[in-house]
Amino acid sequence: MIKANRLRYALSSVLAIGIAVPLAAAFGIGLQPTTVEMEVKPGDRDRQVVNIANVHKEKTISLTLGLADWSLDEAGQIKLSPPGETVDSSAEWVRFSPAFVTLKPGESEQIVVDMATPSRLERSGDFRFALLASTVLPEERGGQSGVWKKYQIASLFYLTAGDATSSPTITNSGLTVTPEGKTKIDLRIENDGNAHARLEGSIEIKGADGARQSIPVGNLVVLNEGARDFSAELVEPLPANADIEVRLDNIFAPQSEGAIETLAPYKVETEIKKAALAAPMDTAGSAQE
Repeated sequence: MIKANRLRYALSSVLAIGIAVPLAAAFGIGLQPTTVEMEVKPGDRDRQVVNIANVHKEKTISLTLGLADWSLDEAGQIKLSPPGETVDSSAEWVRFSPAFVTLKPGESEQIVVDMATPSRLERSGDFRFALLASTVLPEERGGQSGVWKKYQIASLFYLTAGDATSSPTITNSGLTVTPEGKTKIDLRIENDGNAHARLEGSIEIKGADGARQSIPVGNLVVLNEGARDFSAELVEPLPANADIEVRLDNIFAPQSEGAIETLAPYKVETEIKKAALAAPMDTAGSAQE
């Protein structure tokens, strides 16, 4: 059961043509916060202010604001769909203004997002929506203009209601070797709870000779009743007879008094497979949601 109306900001995500990209490549628009986690109660009315800024030094940019549903695929890529289309959508609870902004270089605007949670909910757990800012800009190719491209940047909202539980578990693991000879640690994580998990921690590697490596894991989201494939590439060669242990905390655990739960340490299977046989996975350090 949710114990308080907690509001959390997580790390950023930026979209361009539906693909997560670094902010520097995202057409000169900054958006904060870009991820919001809110615990709400039936009948609640909440407000969030989203700041949008034109960080381009020369161009004036006009943007249209709108709503969308969103989810993550098993590789952690963001998928957008029309508002109200998915079972986890909360887009119908949301109103915002303004719907259109024009920003000169260095200018910013506040978008006010009002959320009204229905007094009766059919279920507990996560509901989601995205606030999108969209524009169409000319793309320079070979010094010639004439090609136009649509760009979008999103603020992703998680609204968690009722008797919510986040239950991530590492269900499979292994090692793969890339064509370049790099070793990757592959993890399969499943969450059978009705609320998302947000994981952080490390992968600890210890060799028989005492050599040690530590790979950080941060901002790894596994959606409610979903699964996630994650891959971390070793910077140094894998030591002989390596012992590999994954240590993670779930920092979004609404069923816990402190909203944090520690997963049991997990031993990685050390059988090595060819990378061509492995499914595409995230690389360590990517923070997209």
